Amino acid sequence: MSPTTPPRGARRPTPWWARPGVMLPLVAGLAFATALFTPIQGDPRGGDPRLSSLSTGPLGARLLHDLLQRLGWRTERRLRQGLPTDAPDAIVAVLDPRVPLRATEVHAILTHVRAGGAAVLVAGAGTGALLDSLHVTVGDAGRAVPVAAARYCAKESILSYRPLWFGTPIMRVLRFTAPTAGEVTRFLEATVERAGKDSVVQPVLVGMPLGAGRVVLAVDGDVFRNDAMRDCAPAFDVAAVRAFEYARDGGPRPRTLVVFDEYHQGHGARPGTIRAVLLYLGTSPSGRLLAQLALAGVLLLLALAPRLVPPPPDGRLERRSPLEQVDALARAYDQVRATRTAAERLVRGLRRRTERGPVRDRRALSDDAWLARLAERHPVLAEPIDLARQALAAELTPRQFATLGPALHRIETTLTRSPS
Repeated sequence: MSPTTPPRGARRPTPWWARPGVMLPLVAGLAFATALFTPIQGDPRGGDPRLSSLSTGPLGARLLHDLLQRLGWRTERRLRQGLPTDAPDAIVAVLDPRVPLRATEVHAILTHVRAGGAAVLVAGAGTGALLDSLHVTVGDAGRAVPVAAARYCAKESILSYRPLWFGTPIMRVLRFTAPTAGEVTRFLEATVERAGKDSVVQPVLVGMPLGAGRVVLAVDGDVFRNDAMRDCAPAFDVAAVRAFEYARDGGPRPRTLVVFDEYHQGHGARPGTIRAVLLYLGTSPSGRLLAQLALAGVLLLLALAPRLVPPPPDGRLERRSPLEQVDALARAYDQVRATRTAAERLVRGLRRRTERGPVRDRRALSDDAWLARLAERHPVLAEPIDLARQALAAELTPRQFATLGPALHRIETTLTRSPS
């Protein structure tokens, strides 16, 4: 056996790359170094996408708000639902609202402008009804035309990084679907290239009169965003200030109050689930139908459910059967010798049971006349009929009254068996 050959049964040493105590710390250190030195590829225009005056992110409009304050405008932020302001000569700023405007809110804004106010609007997903009312639609994208402004931009460093556009800014333009009532003022334009045709210059940010007020409209929110207004070259800040100056003028006095609508950006108190359900049940046809069905179901449950307080039992009056009173009436009539009254009751019952067919007379006949007619029709009943007529006319003796019952029974038997 060679001296270098290990003895049989001896364990071979584990290589270093298979030892957990060595490899696990090595892999952990490599992962930490990778995470530490790998550059982050972040979007420079990321963050909150809302064009809100409360947002200081790249896509917000806080710079526009602060710039207007520095230039002498008074600014407010509206966090409640409804028309952003009650001041008749204020400038309402509705910048690409994330919460869609309802028809009543669009009507309130346009009424405010027609009454002498002003509005600065940025089109977006929530302004479809507003654009339809202004006869405006969003067109194609084009390269922004530089704003003619006497300004100085510092020379950029080689290391400066401008992440917004590579070259001329690309902006969306607007198109009018109907003639406007007054002259349209353009503050920012873009050149749109058309395939096989000459390029055209179309507006991006315009101002136009509406009633006694003015409207400023943009279809691209980059006009007022923080990162775009910080860029010196496009001069969007100059175009924005000129647009607000246009909205300020044109009235009996300057409109120096700018009210930013932050409610439709998602800020402020929002209606909860119960408020939304009540709004649906009270305003939509299907909601009202569902509310009526629910109310009917509740009423049905209340009608079928057991009552907390049991209803009082229905009062019952015990009435004696007329047959139980026969003996009592007989004794009473016998005590006062009321044979005529008893005879009248008996004859009346006989008439009710037998007055049918030719015997019935539509005319009102007295009991005596009825008995007389029976005697004419049935001569065999002359004797019992005479007794009955005598009982109706005069008082009978007890012996005679005892024979009245069999006499009336004979008359009834004959009449019920007689075919006529």
